[in-house]
Amino acid sequence: MSEQGIIFNSNGKQLVAIEHLPELEHQRQPKKGVIIVVGGPQTRVGSHRLFVYLARALVQKGITVFRFDYQGAGDSEGAVSTFTDIQNDIDAAIQTFQQRHSDITDLALWGLCDAASAILLYLNERPHQDKIKQVFLVNPWVRQTQTQAKAYLRSYYIKRFFSKNFWQKLLTGKVKTKSAFTDIQNFHQQSRISNDINKNENFVTQMLRGLNQFSGTCDIFLSGNDLTADEFKLLIKSNKHWREAMARATISKQTIDHADHTFSQRDKQSQLIKLISEAIVK
Repeated sequence: MSEQGIIFNSNGKQLVAIEHLPELEHQRQPKKGVIIVVGGPQTRVGSHRLFVYLARALVQKGITVFRFDYQGAGDSEGAVSTFTDIQNDIDAAIQTFQQRHSDITDLALWGLCDAASAILLYLNERPHQDKIKQVFLVNPWVRQTQTQAKAYLRSYYIKRFFSKNFWQKLLTGKVKTKSAFTDIQNFHQQSRISNDINKNENFVTQMLRGLNQFSGTCDIFLSGNDLTADEFKLLIKSNKHWREAMARATISKQTIDHADHTFSQRDKQSQLIKLISEAIVK
């Protein structure tokens, strides 16, 4: 295995990447590549070095990996970008990868949180990417007022009400009762907002369109202890268009129990990497 730095151009800005190349013994195997898209405010290293560990695990399977900083992130030039504005950077990374590895025709995109969302936005803008055969979406960001409110009510406040620690704090005056119940009332009102995302054009609508236009396979991994993952689950449950999309045979969804958003626990991180490694070589 070898690792090397790469500098490439996107809209006149220099972006920095690390490329992981497998050993020569893997050259006769079917050649696959993975581009790891970074989500804010992370860099190509990833929280708890997740992207580094993932890349090194995949390269041991004979897979070439390319992880990069988009504009304004890490060592790349430019102003800080948001996930809705990095599609040109993703395209530049894909073009660079393909130029360097023209023999790799089986390409996958991988993203955590808003990077997963950025991938679907990219597929919405550029649906005709024949070399992209697979996408990996980890805890996709679908933050909307109603899903956020429902997730807080179900994942946070309900758990607190069944917590012995909460009632001890409440009875001893350590919890501001009026403030807590005001928050609950506000979240309840927000959660009643219609969740028909087709009424208004927003990034979640564009994500769905990108998913529907993608002809390859999509593997979705969700953390069992994460508000962002809970919001995604609620979106699927409450919106028929997302349910229909998720019912396709080319889309799979798995939950890693007790994992937090960035897989800070080493055993959960290892479990995620194992599942991804198995999914990409099958």
